[in-house]
Amino acid sequence: MVNIAKIAVGLLLAIALGLGVYGWMLAKAPKPADSVNQTAAVAGTTASTVQVVVAAQTLVAGQPLKAEDLQLAGLSSRPDGAYDDVPAAAGSVPAVDIPKGAPILKGQLVTGLALKVPEGERAVAVKVDESVGAGNRIRPGDFVDVFFVLRRDGNEIDQSQARLLLSRKRVLAYGSASVDALTSGQEKTDGKQQGNSPESARTAVLSVPVEEVSRLALGGSNGSLLLALRNPADTGEPDMEKFSPLPGVLAVSLPKGTAANIPLEGADAAQAGLAMSTLAGVAGLNRSNLGVRPGGTMNAGPAKPAAPRVRTASSDSSLAVEFVRGANTQTVRY
Repeated sequence: MVNIAKIAVGLLLAIALGLGVYGWMLAKAPKPADSVNQTAAVAGTTASTVQVVVAAQTLVAGQPLKAEDLQLAGLSSRPDGAYDDVPAAAGSVPAVDIPKGAPILKGQLVTGLALKVPEGERAVAVKVDESVGAGNRIRPGDFVDVFFVLRRDGNEIDQSQARLLLSRKRVLAYGSASVDALTSGQEKTDGKQQGNSPESARTAVLSVPVEEVSRLALGGSNGSLLLALRNPADTGEPDMEKFSPLPGVLAVSLPKGTAANIPLEGADAAQAGLAMSTLAGVAGLNRSNLGVRPGGTMNAGPAKPAAPRVRTASSDSSLAVEFVRGANTQTVRY
């Protein structure tokens, strides 16, 4: 009996020890709720990582972005104005230096009217009013011809002139309306343009080749400009081969053996400049000593010198006083 009792006690102790170990293992095992929370936390961390375009190297302001300058990188959050596609950011021009690894943001890139100016041209503003701007019917994106009227000393009309100055120039902005606003959809509010109406426009911005900016500047400062609105489908322009190129202000140094009459183009022509006397057609050789008739055709022979003016005696015995005002003279008799 004693042995049976000892065996029963041993079994009970073994069972109790087993139950204790089992309870300890249950206490240490992760709870199902904790497993779900941990899985959700990991999934949340993965979901919060977004791919954005960053600089693969230091980017210099003013240099267009190339595809090899950009790469995708994972960030914990998406910055405002960030790109998620490299081709979408390629071709943009940063306005500030962007360090390596920094995200490319739209606020750091050049925007506005400058992006609408074609290569080799410049945006130039001219003063306009209702009469200059075709009754204020000009809109951004239109094409205009620029005429100018040059008056000699205000009163002398025999040497005044009016002619086509620039042909088929695109209007980038008229008043507060511009072509960049047309593409962004910000130019209209309740069917009307934002800001000043066309009737109150004071400037028009034209896209002009850089070599022709001097003409526009001289014509606008020394004469009156007129913008003639034209149909955009009309692509006719003057045949410049029929006219001699206007000489510049600065002398051009050419290598030996190079023809001296090679016309300058682009920035070289702009650097050479343009004199007002040249633009007016009176520099060096004028129309009379070139043998050019008013209609534009060449005379058969050299131009004859103008006959000298001869003063004849007058029977009028009154005192004559001659007033000289610039190129104008006036005789008053007393």
